[in-house]
Amino acid sequence: MALTYAKPAIDASTALPIEAGLALEADLITKCFASEDARHGLRSFVENGPWRATFRGR
Repeated sequence: MALTYAKPAIDASTALPIEAGLALEADLITKCFASEDARHGLRSFVENGPWRATFRGR
């Protein structure tokens, strides 16, 4: 999910003023942490340990 948001953020970074770019980054980070994947991934990390966490891409 983070990679899905990274490309538009990178593409927009050359066209936006710094304030707008930072606002876009904050919005995309918020979407990542509000996702089902964030909740599942963090739980999986705690239960399974590093390098064994699973993610669903949602």
